[in-house]
Amino acid sequence: MLRKKICVIGIGDFGRAVVSRLYEEGHEVTAIDKDLDTIEEIKDECTHAVCLDSTDEKALVAQSIDEMDVVILASAESFETLVVTTDILKRHCRGDIIVRYRTGMQRKVLTMIGVKNLFNPEKAAAENMAEQLSHQSIRRSMILSDEYKLVEAVAPRVYEAQPLLRTNIKKEYNLNIVTIKRQEKGKETILGIPDGDTIIHEGDILVLFGTLDDIEKFLNDHG
Repeated sequence: MLRKKICVIGIGDFGRAVVSRLYEEGHEVTAIDKDLDTIEEIKDECTHAVCLDSTDEKALVAQSIDEMDVVILASAESFETLVVTTDILKRHCRGDIIVRYRTGMQRKVLTMIGVKNLFNPEKAAAENMAEQLSHQSIRRSMILSDEYKLVEAVAPRVYEAQPLLRTNIKKEYNLNIVTIKRQEKGKETILGIPDGDTIIHEGDILVLFGTLDDIEKFLNDHG
């Protein structure tokens, strides 16, 4: 795995979860928040923990922002702070800038000032829950863009004991099977990149990639 330099600005519940997970994955993670108590709480869960106001350009730039591979603005409590911080990052950061938004208007404004990577964790969580309630076969889903998504779904019974080539998933639904997850001896195993001869077992989880419409059609038929 390529170790990245990642900065997370705004350490609420979501930001803290992102910091902790990235640090566990072995990345060099800098956590920034203006609240000293928050920084004290997270200092053992990251590489660097810094207390500063992200709208202070000189202080933010001093954290080697220009050397970061990714900067994540994880708090959307103050939209003014979000916009000012984003402007600073766009002028100094060479890596990817990922910005959290809460409303459609915020997304529109951030798009207008040139932010390309936007996310709304509340919306994503709600959509994921709604999908799981609507389609029992879904285990997890991830929207990659306005057009494409990844879905983990239990293999339909009609596919069990068949090689992938005979399922016609690609031909009938225009979906790609990225990999297959399988329980073996009580542990989940990832089979890698499956080929047409890979046999689908009962309980297999298919990791599918495709357009929103194509995945919805598959789930309506089999979910």
